[in-house]
Amino acid sequence: MDNVRTVTLASIFRSLSYSTIWIFSSIYITIYLGMPVFFSAVLFFVGGSLSSFGQIAGGRLGDRFGHKYIFVSTGGIIVVLMALLSIFHGISNDFQNYFIFVSILMMVNAFQSPSANALVSNSSSVQLKGFSIIRVGNNIGWGFGPAIGGYIIETYGFGALFRYALVMTVISFLISLMVSNTTVTTGKKMSFKTSNLSLIIISVAALLLFTVQAQETVTLSIFSDGVLSGNYTDIGIIYMTNGIFVIMLQPLIYLLTSRIKPYYSLLSGSFTYTLGYTSFGLDHNFLQLILSTIIFTIGEDLAFPAGYAMIAEISRKERIGTNIGIYNAFMSAGRSIGPLFGGYALSVHLSSIWLWLIVTIPGYVSCIILVFSYWIIERYRLRFTESVKNELLNG
Repeated sequence: MDNVRTVTLASIFRSLSYSTIWIFSSIYITIYLGMPVFFSAVLFFVGGSLSSFGQIAGGRLGDRFGHKYIFVSTGGIIVVLMALLSIFHGISNDFQNYFIFVSILMMVNAFQSPSANALVSNSSSVQLKGFSIIRVGNNIGWGFGPAIGGYIIETYGFGALFRYALVMTVISFLISLMVSNTTVTTGKKMSFKTSNLSLIIISVAALLLFTVQAQETVTLSIFSDGVLSGNYTDIGIIYMTNGIFVIMLQPLIYLLTSRIKPYYSLLSGSFTYTLGYTSFGLDHNFLQLILSTIIFTIGEDLAFPAGYAMIAEISRKERIGTNIGIYNAFMSAGRSIGPLFGGYALSVHLSSIWLWLIVTIPGYVSCIILVFSYWIIERYRLRFTESVKNELLNG
């Protein structure tokens, strides 16, 4: 089994676990632990901030010591954390302990991500295809995980949800042991700096877009809970719709986007993704929520794999893990800012339309940045493409 399939399979089970914690933590904190919405927003802010560090450090450590080593070792740490969370009720039933453990879980999960993507990049002859495959795998987990989690919560309670997450994490870890390592570039100096202006521009655009993406953690979760009157199974189905349509549409969208530059796919996808979230402001029932989810999922299929493909295009081979880590760190920063932004907007009791217009403004700014930075990004892409060609000819 090659790395793309192995990493994808491991990611499916990891996502089946992690997605349930990610999606239902806001509801768990506000309803079951009795804390204000703002505290759930703070959790995702702290966890996202730690994740930013984890993405950069994990990418650089993977480049230095081997991506398989980082991928497998962090998977083992996640198993330990999930075991503690599911077994010891003093952790899950106390807000402070839950806050600490979930924040650490987010950081360790972030450590793993750059190595997973670097393993896929180094094992794929066409980066966009490899990233599209792992994107489908992730969304199988992110789609079915919340639906399964919603059913478990309604039937057995949150304690059973944590035990389910532990089982999925163990399976993911066992699969990760079958990954084969790729080329490791070692060095004495571990630099996290970059002078790649194109990388910085794309990463800033990603930060703004993922500020919108982060609305799924607090804003969409609490908003859907209000629209659906606490029907957790239906809430899970809304998130499952995202996963199912990623799986259904990604092969078709890959065929379309493989004929154009990743830049155009990223730009059009970012706009469609933001528009889908904005449309939640018009929703008042289950079917309308599903339709908005389908719209942003189309944007997700266009934008997310293209972002990683662009990073691979503008990176030297020995810097892929590090640059993906930097890119992911900016995305994590967006994920940390987004919940605070959305949590504050929820707390001031805006109308639905104004709520979703305000929290999606960063996504439209992201599109504007990409439009006005086209020639800078293209110049860097051509430079690194020519560099790779020269290496192949001289090799």
